[in-house]
Amino acid sequence: MNTWFYGKFDVHRVGDGRGWSSRSATVRNGLPTGIKLGLAAACALGLAACVTPQERHAMDQSQCYAFGFEPETEPFAECMMGLHQERAAAQANSNLFWQAQRADQNRRRDAQQDLYKIASLQRSGDPRFPVCGASSDGGMDRRTMTWYGPNCRAR
Repeated sequence: MNTWFYGKFDVHRVGDGRGWSSRSATVRNGLPTGIKLGLAAACALGLAACVTPQERHAMDQSQCYAFGFEPETEPFAECMMGLHQERAAAQANSNLFWQAQRADQNRRRDAQQDLYKIASLQRSGDPRFPVCGASSDGGMDRRTMTWYGPNCRAR
């Protein structure tokens, strides 16, 4: 007897275990293979960033050896130095990029604050835009906690 359960995310078969459909087999066996491979690759990339200097040195040595350079020779040392310099240059470029991003954000924020200051100064002496406060005629609306009075602008 086949009974189907319509769950929130998929259709599940409830029964004696015979005649599973391919759709419910995905649920029974877990995630599809493509997603498993993607997760494994993401984990591997994440762990690659957590490499000690000794592990990085060993990886560089194996890479230079794979390029065909013999250990303890001058071309091997140049290969190792080249890999180190490439990594340092990439890190420096990354640092410059993020510094430029932060500087751009700071410039935008400062420009916005300058615009607010200019607008506030323009309104402060303008009788069309009086700002109400404790010293103005009127009072305080305790419900909204704002000052009110004749010809006051809304805050």
